[in-house]
Amino acid sequence: MKQVKEANDIVAVIGGYLDLRPAGGAKFKGLCPFHDDHHPSLVVDQQWQNYKCWSCNKYGDVITFVQEFERVSFAEALELLARRAGIILEKRGNFVQEQGRAAMLEVIRWAAQQFHQCLLDSPLAEEARRYVGARGLTGETVRRYGLGYAPRSGDWLVQRAEAAGVSLELLEKVGLIAPRSDQPGYYDRFRDRVQFPIRDARGQTVGFGGRILPTSPLSSRGPKYYNSTTTPLFNKSEHLYGIDQARQAALAAGYLAIVEGYTDALMAHQLGIGQVVATMGTALNARHVQQAKRFARRVVLVFDADTGGSSGVDRALEIFAGHDVDLAIATLPQGLDPCDLLVQQGADAFRRVLESAVDALEFKLNQVLPSSGTLGLEDTRRAVDAVLGIIALAPPLPGQAGAVKAQLMVNRIAQRLALKEETVWARLRELRQRKGSADSLRQPSAPAGENETGLRSAKAAPLELELLQVLLAEPAFVDQAAATIRPEDIAHPGLRKLLNGLYDLRAAGEPPTLDQLRPRLDSVALAAKALELQETGRRHSDRTTWLRQILTRFQERRLRPVTQELQSQLNAVRDPAAELELLRRLQNRKLDLAPGPLPL
Repeated sequence: MKQVKEANDIVAVIGGYLDLRPAGGAKFKGLCPFHDDHHPSLVVDQQWQNYKCWSCNKYGDVITFVQEFERVSFAEALELLARRAGIILEKRGNFVQEQGRAAMLEVIRWAAQQFHQCLLDSPLAEEARRYVGARGLTGETVRRYGLGYAPRSGDWLVQRAEAAGVSLELLEKVGLIAPRSDQPGYYDRFRDRVQFPIRDARGQTVGFGGRILPTSPLSSRGPKYYNSTTTPLFNKSEHLYGIDQARQAALAAGYLAIVEGYTDALMAHQLGIGQVVATMGTALNARHVQQAKRFARRVVLVFDADTGGSSGVDRALEIFAGHDVDLAIATLPQGLDPCDLLVQQGADAFRRVLESAVDALEFKLNQVLPSSGTLGLEDTRRAVDAVLGIIALAPPLPGQAGAVKAQLMVNRIAQRLALKEETVWARLRELRQRKGSADSLRQPSAPAGENETGLRSAKAAPLELELLQVLLAEPAFVDQAAATIRPEDIAHPGLRKLLNGLYDLRAAGEPPTLDQLRPRLDSVALAAKALELQETGRRHSDRTTWLRQILTRFQERRLRPVTQELQSQLNAVRDPAAELELLRRLQNRKLDLAPGPLPL
């Protein structure tokens, strides 16, 4: 593990996921991906190779970051980092799990290849090839983006997997097949559909979007588009289709355009407009924006003309008001989707649409205000509430930058509606109070997994924290601790789990270090806490004396109930002989607590 960590600089790794900016010295800052961050709260320290969010308190090293961000186990995160550094890990026991993320990525890559070859070569895909051609997609685009076809039979992929010795359990885990309810075996989830492989920003296939063929007899029995179910690899509310191909173009163009359909994005790329991605049948949300902001500060949301007045605009304005993002809206000509416009009028027409985009606030103001004439009093009041009511839903952006953006929004609304700024501010505050406290919306929830380890559900005693701090900082002290302190002496469940783990390593003849312990921890939050405890322990200059004091205090804590009971009996006794015996026993207790030599 040490070799893998040393080969993966934390700034380089996290910088591959987030936009990090220098913050003085060896520190870098960025938007925390673990909560709805509005200004850079995540600090990455290159010197100490750790990170900490000052808002949601996430803490850890390069491995815990990959675990949290990719939602994988310790072993899977270590494997991803080892592969990044070109290191081959020795597979021992369950240390590198064959059923982990790497295995899921491999089986989904195999399935994508099966669908792709079927579309290219199989007689079963003749109708699918006609559909793709009718949409104007070239063979080069089909190959570049790996489009495929899932045949109609219902067990085509299952049969191919059985013939190739591919794990059906893994295919089920990645959402491609499901168990039959009426008989043993599995069936294919995708049937008679053109398959669009969905890739993450690194180009790894993580799921599929399937478009039912218009001529299919199954078209009336299911949705037109069907996405992979939520799996450890894929969540349709987080991914953007085409991001792996669009990221470089977005950096060059300065913005990322988001459309609603797979073929819309593909046609834009085919005609040279590479900064286009697509959502997957879900409305734009904060997670999409967080993903887009990794590659461009400006996001252009493309609406069909007939959906321009939908709730999508209101949602876009809410995101615009509550996030540090330049979110603009562009509207297509009436009756055309992006693919139609690109095919019928060419790339320049679509570029003009993108260039005509205005920010979400301006777009909403244009919706509620007439293009000519003047508003009546009641119309003005309704227009103000229509805009401010959406802004009030978003938590205010913190910091000076947030204050500037809020001031600019209020100033523009006041100017467009010929109102005093004070009036607009007063109404916004009123609407926020009505919607509920904005501060409560901004409170981060406890990170996943903390309750199950007891890190939030139980308050740790300072003495127990100190014990783990010194043992994690000095593994050589574990022998002395084991001779004096039992795991059941630790009340806090998370700390008790750490101590048990160190003792188990010692009993197995392995070094009781945190590096050895981490593969045994099933909680990222507990691993991060252990790293934090270790760092605190390493700051203590005289750890030998510190341990001696800790062990003495534990002994005192263990004997305290007996001592208190003896003292109570002494206060109540009237017999001189009994009193003398109790005094003798109390004196022996004090001798037990006297500091003596420790084999350190």
